[in-house]
Amino acid sequence: MSPKHILVVDDEKRIVENITLCLKREGFQTTGAYDGNEAIRIFEQQKFDLVLLDVSMPGMNGYEVMEHIFAIDEEALIIIITGYASVESAIRALKIGAWDYLKKPFEYADLVKTVKNALSQKKLIADKKAVSARLEASERQYEYMVNNSPDLIFTLDKQGCFTFVNPQFEKVLGFAKKDLIGTGFKDILHKEDLSKAAILTRFDKYDKQINDGQDMLFRFKKAGHKTSQYDPYESFAFMELKTTPMHLPASDNRAEFNGVYAVARDVTERVTLEDQLRQAQKMDAIGTLAGGIAHDFNNILMGIQGYSSLVKSGFEQGSEEYKRLSNIDAYVFSGAEMARQLLGFAQKTSQETSLVNLNYLLKMTAKLFGRTKKDIWIEQFLDKQLWGTIVDEGLIKQVLMNLFVNAWQAMPDGGKILIKSENIVMDEFKVDEFGLEKSGTYVKVTVTDTGIGMNDEIMTRIFDPFFTTKERGQGTGLGLATAYGIIKSHKGIFKVTSKPGKGSSFMFFLPASRAKITPGKVSEEKEMIFNGKGMVLLVDDEKGVIEVCSEMLEYLGYQVKAVSNGFDAIEVLKAKNQKIDLVILDMVMPRMNGEETFEKIRALDPGMRVLVSSGYSREKEIQKMMKKGCNGFISKPFDIAKLSEKLNTVFKTPSGR
Repeated sequence: MSPKHILVVDDEKRIVENITLCLKREGFQTTGAYDGNEAIRIFEQQKFDLVLLDVSMPGMNGYEVMEHIFAIDEEALIIIITGYASVESAIRALKIGAWDYLKKPFEYADLVKTVKNALSQKKLIADKKAVSARLEASERQYEYMVNNSPDLIFTLDKQGCFTFVNPQFEKVLGFAKKDLIGTGFKDILHKEDLSKAAILTRFDKYDKQINDGQDMLFRFKKAGHKTSQYDPYESFAFMELKTTPMHLPASDNRAEFNGVYAVARDVTERVTLEDQLRQAQKMDAIGTLAGGIAHDFNNILMGIQGYSSLVKSGFEQGSEEYKRLSNIDAYVFSGAEMARQLLGFAQKTSQETSLVNLNYLLKMTAKLFGRTKKDIWIEQFLDKQLWGTIVDEGLIKQVLMNLFVNAWQAMPDGGKILIKSENIVMDEFKVDEFGLEKSGTYVKVTVTDTGIGMNDEIMTRIFDPFFTTKERGQGTGLGLATAYGIIKSHKGIFKVTSKPGKGSSFMFFLPASRAKITPGKVSEEKEMIFNGKGMVLLVDDEKGVIEVCSEMLEYLGYQVKAVSNGFDAIEVLKAKNQKIDLVILDMVMPRMNGEETFEKIRALDPGMRVLVSSGYSREKEIQKMMKKGCNGFISKPFDIAKLSEKLNTVFKTPSGR
């Protein structure tokens, strides 16, 4: 029998060579291709038993290559190799027709197992089609198929007890044949599936089995595994079961029910993916709700902060009135940070990044946290020559605060938190080890506690949304999930180490910048106000925002024309009754949103300066607007000083940049 011929497609030569070497050791013949076009050309010329295909390739991605291959051979067997490790990429590949997928980096033992299983299952499917036509005359072939099938094949008697099981039971579940024969089928089921099991031996009034030929999902117990409160997939295998009744001829020429023939396929991985997909959809729904709340909340804060800054500008810094108004600003800032956290969790906030020394954020956040947790001793070991990193300060503060709170909760009797910062250089080998996007310089932050620690089972779940080991009502399970998402959005990575009773260490890595920076300080001086002149067209659907922004603009010396929607804004510009020098444009508006309005403004007047404003904005949307020529972005809520600074910057920029 000639060896199986496998086509390996990946734009990285090293990966193709390593996979080829591994497969040749197992007796497979391989051919390599380094892009999509080459792969299609080779596939047209030769016949392959299987294709290993990378998803992410320049020019033509893996999904496009799959479609071309299936157009050539609709029965082609394809295993996708993905580095994204996302539910979406896997689901998309499987929907197109991929047999299975592998996530980079993978062990070559997993590669061989997956390849052999795919080839085996493909062969099995073909064998099943052939066997169905020759079953009565080919009992030996039938037995071979049953005993070597990757599926669980078994028979039950009329009482629902096992009369036959194939060897796969032991491979998948750990149950030996001798342990099952004569025992009840219900004994290996999850308690919630017992009611479904009764259907297997139920008949209607016409003596027809109720579930004849139907697929049913059961949870089969795994031998030697205790039920886990953290991972239900550890204790049970999800099996898709198809049954057929067995009959024996009776004396009255009627068929007598004699038991059930059943085939069960392990679909645990599919169920896991489906659960993850549902979770992702749930998170998206929560994110949408959070975004709506944050949007309305920020508009309210906009009014408070705007009027507060207007009033404060009329008092001297040392006056009691100024101090009280500053306290109002502080509360508004706290509220704005809360809204940012909601948007950050939803991953829909526009990041306002700047070059930052993380030591400054570490000191400030630790000081704030230490004021409220007197039973916690915080020790800091910060690299004095720490490189800078470009981050959103507010989001990184949120990450640090979540880590400090998590550490405190792990030390109910008090303890020590150790904070460390250091510079790290990652070569290509470390990049693969840590799962970073690229090699280079990184800033590493470590938060270590002396708490109760975690076992391996818990550590695999700590970044899952809504996962928590706390009692009901004591935690949402969102803190670490949010922190993880924020670091990932900054092109960084999270790592954790822990031992029960020995504490835990949470580490995150962020890309570094060698630019020299000065650690930030909280300014004690009154913020500078930049006055200006010109006509500003203010576009916002919130009446309160229009009122307070109009007053702030007029205080700064600008004339204001305010409208409540994009349609009216376009009409004002078309009329040309007065010269408009700048448009301040809200992103979130009904009927015509900010992006649509911006495109129409640019079509009317390519040189018009446009400042985008929003309390609820997706980062990609803002970046898209900036690439199209938008002159700046200001997030709500903002005070008069921030507004004047932003306007001063925009008017220094040439129009229609």
